[in-house]
Amino acid sequence: AENGAALVAAGFEALGRSALPRLSLTSKTDEVHVHTLARSLPSSVVEVLLPGVEIGDEGAMLVGTFLSSSKALNILNLNSNLIGDKGALGLAKALEVNGSLTTLALWGNQIGDSGALGLAK
Repeated sequence: AENGAALVAAGFEALGRSALPRLSLTSKTDEVHVHTLARSLPSSVVEVLLPGVEIGDEGAMLVGTFLSSSKALNILNLNSNLIGDKGALGLAKALEVNGSLTTLALWGNQIGDSGALGLAK
């Protein structure tokens, strides 16, 4: 398992040196890999699709960190990721400074009233 984790981490690190325009990940992952992924995404990526990978609130906040500094990302799909109000509010904070995102998909999560209100601002 450790070798597999090291290979995944190395692959994510290589992402940061690429001109990858689109990333699609559909396998469940853990917080360590989400952190590495969010830290390693190239600034040129315009589409990130992470449906059903179950990143949860912490993962959403890590993706929000990338989102807040991205100037190219247009589409972010976080459908069915166990994201609640905490994660939604983290994304909402990132959206305050991001000017490039045009599509944010969040259906199938556990976002309540406070998270929805934060995103609506």
